[in-house]
Amino acid sequence: MSIERIREHIKEVVENARLELYPFPHMLIENAWPQDIYEQIQTHNLLDKYAEQAKQWLEKHTSTNPQYKIRKQIDLHDIKQSTNNDEAHQFWRTIHDAILGDGWYLKLINKKYATYFATHFGPLCKDDAWVDDRWTVKDFFVQRHDLNYFIGPHTDTDDRVFTNIWTFPKANTHEHLGTALYTAMDGDLSPGGRHYGWKNFSKQSQMPFRKNCLFIFFKSRWAFHAVEKIENIDETKRYGMQLQVRERGLREITEDTSEYQVLLKKQP
Repeated sequence: MSIERIREHIKEVVENARLELYPFPHMLIENAWPQDIYEQIQTHNLLDKYAEQAKQWLEKHTSTNPQYKIRKQIDLHDIKQSTNNDEAHQFWRTIHDAILGDGWYLKLINKKYATYFATHFGPLCKDDAWVDDRWTVKDFFVQRHDLNYFIGPHTDTDDRVFTNIWTFPKANTHEHLGTALYTAMDGDLSPGGRHYGWKNFSKQSQMPFRKNCLFIFFKSRWAFHAVEKIENIDETKRYGMQLQVRERGLREITEDTSEYQVLLKKQP
């Protein structure tokens, strides 16, 4: 399995993708992987082979939000570091390296939407410095859900940069399980970190839970998205993969930062 061939395919489909700007910037890409690679994604389903390694998502909140207990995930960074050398681990290490090796995929998306990343990272865009682990965190994992899972409209935490959701069903029988895009009432937005109910949110579009798709969206205070309550599910239990890119905490210039001189302060 050639990393170069995988990258050639991904590069082509991303470059040909249409960037939609409403209700917030996003892309839906079909045929996201070469067909033979997609077949191996099914064959080497880590959540089937290594279910005992799956972790609950947002475990600290499950006492009050029990639906989070039924989203399970396996960290691909852990697979990368594992000493297990069976076929499944070798396959997913290749996927990990094809996407994250040398920051390749991040640079590709940067090129597709350069203005967004320049606004986010300013001088760190020179020579793609922002893709380095010093500046960004990459949460990369495979996931599955079960009946009664849902997540209400939210805009992701305020440190999120962009999110990538790959969908891995075996058949296109449950397309309604995809991520939905919402708007709040006029003028309302959220910096992130809160999940809301559906009251006063308006559904604008539905991303399909379809074979071999990739949904990419970019963080803003307007980027409300959700998964509606799962009342029936495909045999793989909404099998997919996510790459979430977050900013690391950076030092903010304040009036107490001794290296700088404050000439004017905001009035109370």
